[in-house]
Amino acid sequence: MNGHEVWREISNYIDDDLGPSLRADFEAHLEQCRHCAALLDSKRNIIVLIVDKRTFQLPAGFSERLRARLLEEIGHKV
Repeated sequence: MNGHEVWREISNYIDDDLGPSLRADFEAHLEQCRHCAALLDSKRNIIVLIVDKRTFQLPAGFSERLRARLLEEIGHKV
């Protein structure tokens, strides 16, 4: 298995929707490839964040400060 196959099958792996042989190949690749293992961790973290229903109140003025900083970063005058 290579990195492209991992990218293609990662959702099936997370959903436990791979056959035993493909799953074993996938896991063997993850043991050897730090990049793909990090990708898997990232995907799992994204799923956790997406299903988390909590909301947080932003500090007063946060949006305005963030917008100003982003505009500054791209070279626009505020």
